[in-house]
Amino acid sequence: MNIKQIKENKLKMILGFSIPSIIAMLLETVITITDGYFTGNYVGEHALAAINLGLPILYFYLGVGLCVGVGGSVICGRLLGAKEKQKASEVFSQTMVTAVCVCIIISLLVFVLFTPILGILRADAGLSGYFTEYYRVMLFTYPLMVAATILGMFIRADGKPQVCMMVSIAGCILNMILDYIFVGVYGFGVQGSAVGSLIVQSVTVLIMMGYFISQNAGIRFCRFKFDKMINREMILNGSSEFIGEMASALSMFAFNYVLMKYVGAEGVAAFTILGFVVYGYSMVCIGFGQGIMPLISVCWGAKETETAFDIREITNRILLAIGFFIAGLFFVTGKGYAEIFGCSNHVADMVAAGFRIYAVTFLFMGYDVINSMYFTSCGDAKSSALISALRGIILLLGFTFLLSTLFGMTGVWMSAPCTETLTTIVSACLLRRQKIRMKIGESDGR
Repeated sequence: MNIKQIKENKLKMILGFSIPSIIAMLLETVITITDGYFTGNYVGEHALAAINLGLPILYFYLGVGLCVGVGGSVICGRLLGAKEKQKASEVFSQTMVTAVCVCIIISLLVFVLFTPILGILRADAGLSGYFTEYYRVMLFTYPLMVAATILGMFIRADGKPQVCMMVSIAGCILNMILDYIFVGVYGFGVQGSAVGSLIVQSVTVLIMMGYFISQNAGIRFCRFKFDKMINREMILNGSSEFIGEMASALSMFAFNYVLMKYVGAEGVAAFTILGFVVYGYSMVCIGFGQGIMPLISVCWGAKETETAFDIREITNRILLAIGFFIAGLFFVTGKGYAEIFGCSNHVADMVAAGFRIYAVTFLFMGYDVINSMYFTSCGDAKSSALISALRGIILLLGFTFLLSTLFGMTGVWMSAPCTETLTTIVSACLLRRQKIRMKIGESDGR
């Protein structure tokens, strides 16, 4: 990959790097929806709601994974561009060790806090039982998921996004088979679904680790001397991604709290079903973001800023078109989609009403996600973190509590559209400021 190749084939390079990443991300969504399908149809709505109550735990793990993985892979990408393969391998190895150590600490912490978490969420005995059965197993699964996520980032940084795609396809097929066997055939319930996920992630990590000991790998596991400055830069570069995932954890916690307070388990189930689509579209956005990040980093390092701007703008237009399609599709078919999960007619009606309000979110989410990841690629961690904090914490939490108090369940559906719309305005202002600063810098340089 070189700058001339990027400049001459912008759209081809965007799609070449993004499509494998998007497919991998969408297959993760298929895994989530498959779990939801078998849980909803073979266990029940309360089991589905119990799993949703613990999603902030997943977001916390992913926040750590994205922070460390994005930060480390950006450093690694720059080193590969400078032909420093040995140093790139050392950064890769340090990143993986750091992520594993942090995940072990998180699992121990969550294990200790199980009971307080359930108390805060006001979960009854039924929900608590499902919650405990599922997340006791997932505390072993999530560290593997983080490891797989980070390994995938470095495989993409090594210029092999197709490898991640193939591994994801295999993982998706295996997950479907295991869900059918453990939940559908043997009736192991939510615990069976969790054990299936554990097996899938274990296999995924083993395959990906195999890549880094193969002859095709440009970077490899190696001995390294721990460098505090590498970890500092890693965390700084990935801070916006961490904020974004932590924001998702906090917002999901807030949503669950509000829904349990005003609507109950049926409201949580409805939000979970709609959330599968939102999660799927966010995976498309993140897939595009992860695809263009190495391209933008190379352009920025080569001082080809106009090319970096063009890549971002092309990607934003693609996501706007996809957002329009998804909004229109589920605006019309929302209730039919909800019924796939075996929910009651009342829950299906709530989902249909939710899609009619939530549709606006799909028009702006892509713009905000891509711009946040774009700023990360440019090394502007502050702007990236601001976008993530606004759309995931500051505005979203404010709107969630305010609008739910005023309008109940309708207010919950309104919170995300309001958040993404206002964040889009701020994001556009940050981009305009960057361009002005670039022009001033060029004038001073002359």
